[in-house]
Amino acid sequence: MTAAAAQVGVALVLGFLVPWGFVHLLVPALAQGKVTENYRGRQVFLGLGIVWLVWAGCAIVAGVIGGMLGPGSVLQVFTLAGPLALVAFALGMVDDALGTGADRGFKGHFRALAKGRMTTGMLKLVGVGTASLVVALVVSEFAPWGSEGLMRGELSAGGISGVVLATAAIALTSNFVNLTDLRPGRALKAYSVLALLAAALLAFALGGIAPAAPPVQPLDGVATFITAALMLLGPAAAVLRYDLGELGMLGDAGANPMGAVAGMTIVLTLPLWGLAFYSFALLALNLASERVSFSAVIEGSAPLRWVDRLGRLP
Repeated sequence: MTAAAAQVGVALVLGFLVPWGFVHLLVPALAQGKVTENYRGRQVFLGLGIVWLVWAGCAIVAGVIGGMLGPGSVLQVFTLAGPLALVAFALGMVDDALGTGADRGFKGHFRALAKGRMTTGMLKLVGVGTASLVVALVVSEFAPWGSEGLMRGELSAGGISGVVLATAAIALTSNFVNLTDLRPGRALKAYSVLALLAAALLAFALGGIAPAAPPVQPLDGVATFITAALMLLGPAAAVLRYDLGELGMLGDAGANPMGAVAGMTIVLTLPLWGLAFYSFALLALNLASERVSFSAVIEGSAPLRWVDRLGRLP
C-alpha cells in the first residue's frame, strides 16, 4: 500500500467512520438529556457538538500516524487541529451551559466587560483567541506567510503581521460559523464550504507546507484533497441528519470548533496577501452581523434561500 492510499484510509476511519459511529451510539443518551426549543418551537436535544470531542482525539492520533507515513502527509496538520478543537469545544460548552444570552455580539460582551462583568461569550472570545494565537505561532514556522525562527525570538515585520492576521482569521472564522447556527443545517453547510476550500488549498499548497517532502505528483494532490476532505467533513456528516431533521442542536460546542478548525486549515495555506484578504473578509462579516441579520439576507436571495432550505423539514 502506498503512503497516499494509507493516509486516505486513516482519514476514512479516524476522520469519518469513528465520529459517525460514536454519534450514532451517543444519540439515544443525548435524546434523553437536556432539551431546548429551536427557532420554531420544536423540542430538540442538546449535545451534537460532542462529535468534536471525539474528532479531536481522532485528529491527534491521525496526525501521529501521518508523521509515520512521511513528512509530506497532510494528516500531520490535524495534530494541531485536534487541541484547537478541544479548546473551542470546551469554551463553547461553557457558553451553552452557563450563558444567559442577555449580552449578544461584540458590543454586548464588551459593554458587560466595561461594567466589570465578564460574560461566558467574552470568556470564549478570549480563550479561542488565545488558542488561535498559539496555533498561529506554530503554523508560522511553515506556512507561506510565516517566518522561520519567529518562535525562537527572530522577529520580522512580515512574520509578526502574519501571526496577527492568522490569529484573527482563525478566531473570526470560529465566530462566523457560530453566527450562522440559527437554522437547522446552516452552520454545517457554511462549514462544509469552508472545509472543501481548505481541502483544495491543502492539496495545492502541500509542497509549501512540507518542503522536505518529495515533489508533489498529481495523484498526491488528489490523495491530499480526499484525505483532508474526509478528516474535515467527517464530523459534519456524523451530525447532519440530526441537525437537519430538527432532532438535535449543535450549540456553541459544535459550531465554534467547526469554525476554528476550518479557519486553521485555510490560513496555513495562504500567502500573506491572501491571508490579509481572508482575515479582513471575515472581520467584515463578523462586524456586519452586529447590524445585519444573516437570516434576512439569506431569505432575500433566491439562491441562498434554496441552499439554506435544502434538506430541511418543510
